Amino acid sequence: MPISTRLADLGSIVERAGALAQEMRGTSIARELKGDGTIVTAADRAVEQLLRQELTRLIPNTTVWGEEFGFDQPGTAGLWVVDPIDGTSNFGFGSPLWGVSVALVRGDEILIGAVTLPDLRETYLAEQGQGAYRSGVRLPDIEPGPVRPEELVSYSDGFIRKAPDAKLPGKMRLAGAFVIDGTFTACQRYRGLLGYKERLYDIGACVLMGQELGAEVRYADGSPLLIEELTHPDQIGRPWIIFPKDSGFYL
Repeated sequence: MPISTRLADLGSIVERAGALAQEMRGTSIARELKGDGTIVTAADRAVEQLLRQELTRLIPNTTVWGEEFGFDQPGTAGLWVVDPIDGTSNFGFGSPLWGVSVALVRGDEILIGAVTLPDLRETYLAEQGQGAYRSGVRLPDIEPGPVRPEELVSYSDGFIRKAPDAKLPGKMRLAGAFVIDGTFTACQRYRGLLGYKERLYDIGACVLMGQELGAEVRYADGSPLLIEELTHPDQIGRPWIIFPKDSGFYL
């Protein structure tokens, strides 16, 4: 099935945003600290401004919730959830492990999403009911079944502190940018992902990829991950997963 015009246009927008970030980083961009202790750069703000303009033009009657300029109430056609530079610390210190992530949410559904990883030269696209793609090539469904001990799984030390007695599968990996962990799970460089304390703008596009690729996307205790319940500025307060179907993993 070919990529729809709408999805292709979204891919072009995020690639322009990624190119803008790369261009601004080439000028030795300064790093600042936000109130929560995380790093922000002028590129984060410039990229979000570009995305706010272009996304609402792409699909009228939408609004934007972005990391840098805050939460808008959903429009009649949906709410764009935007992380203009996910992995800003990586970006600011010269690591290639960062990206731009956007997704369109309406009610309890994620309709369309895109992630670009500019330094890795990869763009991931997904549309509800239409599959997921890496750089124009459709990704195969994630193979079901348990995670083997030698396979890589993304989770953080925060997850370990949340569930210190849990027996976690696979070998731990963490890139410092959700877009890396999420897209690497989609293309099965990582077998699965355990999340905790993200916000919807961090995870929206990668959650849609997981759904389109037949993965289990749910809370770690087995209860459903309801998107509409995450459409607020707070962090996700419970461990959740993108794992192969029939993985058998529960907390």
